[in-house]
Amino acid sequence: MAFKQSFIVEEVFTPTRPARHTFVERDPINQKLVSALRTPGKQVVVYGHSGSGKTTLLVNKLHQTYENHITTRCVSGMTFNEVLLDAFDRMGRFYDAEQTATMQKKGNASLQAEYKGIKALLGGELSKQSTVKKLRTLPLQLTAQNLAQFTGQAKCCWVLEDFHKIDSSERRRLSQLMKVFMDMSDEYPTLKIIAIGAVDTARLVVEYDAEMRNRVAEIYVPLMTNEEIALIPTKGEELLNIVFPGEIRTGIINTSDGLPAVCHQLCLNICYSYGIVETLEERLTFEPSALESALTQYLEDSSDTLKSAFDKALRLTPGQSDNDGELILKALLEFDKEGATRDEILSRVLLQSPFYSGRGITAFLKKLQRKERGMILRYDQASGRYSFIDSLHRVFAATYFELKRTASQDSPTIDPKSIIRAVRESVDRERREQGRIRKKIE
Repeated sequence: MAFKQSFIVEEVFTPTRPARHTFVERDPINQKLVSALRTPGKQVVVYGHSGSGKTTLLVNKLHQTYENHITTRCVSGMTFNEVLLDAFDRMGRFYDAEQTATMQKKGNASLQAEYKGIKALLGGELSKQSTVKKLRTLPLQLTAQNLAQFTGQAKCCWVLEDFHKIDSSERRRLSQLMKVFMDMSDEYPTLKIIAIGAVDTARLVVEYDAEMRNRVAEIYVPLMTNEEIALIPTKGEELLNIVFPGEIRTGIINTSDGLPAVCHQLCLNICYSYGIVETLEERLTFEPSALESALTQYLEDSSDTLKSAFDKALRLTPGQSDNDGELILKALLEFDKEGATRDEILSRVLLQSPFYSGRGITAFLKKLQRKERGMILRYDQASGRYSFIDSLHRVFAATYFELKRTASQDSPTIDPKSIIRAVRESVDRERREQGRIRKKIE
């Protein structure tokens, strides 16, 4: 039976952009976010681990609650003035003369004139710059109040994506801007800034004053549960007329380790291995070997990244007497994938290295969550546990240290097949455990 509607596979499984068709509702996080979006004057910080679904959650809820929104995608080295200029540029579709009469009626005529005046100043400034390096300076007329007016008149909210990438000194200025937006929300009820950051605390995304504490909603987006991850392939099955059998489904869930982006990529790889481009006329059930094919492709695409991450985590810096990275990662491998607390990790490290001082372990655990040390670990605020950022990093670490021990290599080369074998063993263990649970229930 032919489906009434056909879907492109890249629209269903979206590892690099927000999911729409396979969006998974996550209560009560959704309720908290929607409440903050609908509260006039309430500024919002959405934070959590990279790949946990922050942007997908926000984009889907914005479409339900806002008529319009603009997005600034922050990058390292971006100044706060450049962030303001980007927002100003994105307001152009609401104020440029090419817009329809209907759109123009929404704006105040004097505000439109002011916008065009500032735009003219920016254009003139840019034309005077060298063709080698074009810089844009912030005009005196482009104040926080003016930007708030432009945004509020357009009935927009302003999304700052990856705001944590901006230097701390620049982030402090967002607090002042949030206060301006909040104060002007009486005139413009929809006026709002939403900062998204891939860190563990909202304070590291936005450094705001104490007086702003009760005026900013801090929305933490945790990793997905196994049940939530499982809904992604389930929704995909319905849209593409395909079936992920139990073994493949378990493998996808285990490998994803709570990260929807990984789940989407594995599902997409499986579809690609079968040449699926859109909804099938006849239902197709994937063979168990499809998981291995998807994992192989995933590892080939990420092997250099994994190796680079471990090189950064394990490198010794001048004056470093202990290899903190190696000691910590080896200790973590002795716990399950949920990880361990700082004290639990230290106790295992001391078994490996009795003379380890432990004074710098907390600082190094934080470093292992940052880009300069490979971003290998993540920290769960609720449990106080540190763990590998995903199951592939954990498997890679286990394989790496085992080869280093048996082959006496300082920097062993990892065969992707050994990682796939370890993942398959993990899937088998999970399936056996589920079988034992079912027998107990019966």
